Amino acid sequence: MEDFSGRKSVKGFSRRNFIKSAVLLPLVATDSAFARESSVKIELLPKPFEYYIKRGRSKGSTVLVVGGIHGNEIGAYKAADMLVDVEIEKGTLIVVPRSNFTSILANQRGYNGDMNRKFKYIPKKDPDYPYVEQLKQLILELRPDVVVSLHDGFGFNRLNKHHWGQCVVIDESRYKNFPLYNIASYVVNEANKEIKNPKWKLDVYNTQTFTSDRHLEQRKALTGWCLTHNIPAFCFEASKQLPTTKDKVKTHLTMLKHIFEIYSVKIKPSLDYLIDEINTYLHPKPTTVKLSVNDRLERVANWKVFKVPRGSHVKILDVNGTRGSFVVPDDINLNLNKLKIKHMLTFHTQIDNSRVFDFRVKVI
Repeated sequence: MEDFSGRKSVKGFSRRNFIKSAVLLPLVATDSAFARESSVKIELLPKPFEYYIKRGRSKGSTVLVVGGIHGNEIGAYKAADMLVDVEIEKGTLIVVPRSNFTSILANQRGYNGDMNRKFKYIPKKDPDYPYVEQLKQLILELRPDVVVSLHDGFGFNRLNKHHWGQCVVIDESRYKNFPLYNIASYVVNEANKEIKNPKWKLDVYNTQTFTSDRHLEQRKALTGWCLTHNIPAFCFEASKQLPTTKDKVKTHLTMLKHIFEIYSVKIKPSLDYLIDEINTYLHPKPTTVKLSVNDRLERVANWKVFKVPRGSHVKILDVNGTRGSFVVPDDINLNLNKLKIKHMLTFHTQIDNSRVFDFRVKVI
């Protein structure tokens, strides 16, 4: 098992290229898939397991923030990503902003099924297996004092107790010696002082994961798995029905501010500053793609058609831009890293779930 304890924060994929310490996954297909010279070989970038470890000047608790387990919950992974560039003055902050990057690119809750039902057990053949196992390994190696899983849930829990939006979810009021309800209540009460709209106020939602059969699925979720491994964990849920991405991100950052207070983690700039700068953060930077066509380097920053002869090899080498930038082939299984084409294929350059520009490879 790899030791993460001395690892520095990762160099981010996109706005700062890719993390040197990111774990890149192996290619899916074999070269035998490209035996026919009448086709064109396409090799895509492998999707990373991206994480950042940021240690402060003075000792304190360790908080791990996970975003993007559900790929259609944009407020969750954008809020986590905003923490990547901060400095830590006290304590340790670990950030996994895009734990389910494939689903984020597809803008689906779970491209390969619900990842948040796979932490208790996941078969090795599941495409999510490398990402789930690496997240679990990271947690077990670093043993954070608390894990916070960010989500955007449906509705408003204060208005309808069956809804998961706008609340802090706990698995039990108390689990072993972890006072989950007391901690969640503090976060909710303090955050509500800063939420002006009464319909958007937060509440605590106790799923009673281990003492009832109402939410047995939570025993398979990240927080339930963490608790069984003696690590306290919470879900912070903004509402999908908040009107803008900014509102969702602001809700998450406001809750995070108060969990940081409890665990004495201090960051620079402050979370109040980050909240004020959400609009600036959400404005993407220009994106460029570097690829090779038969080992000839090419760059593309907008619509272009690459006409390539049969038997060629096209390889996506890098994407430079806002963190979360990636190249996605049109109408192709997103789990594949190698494929072949005989006619034409369109590629979408995206920042997370948002398309920036397309380019095309045409076989001649």
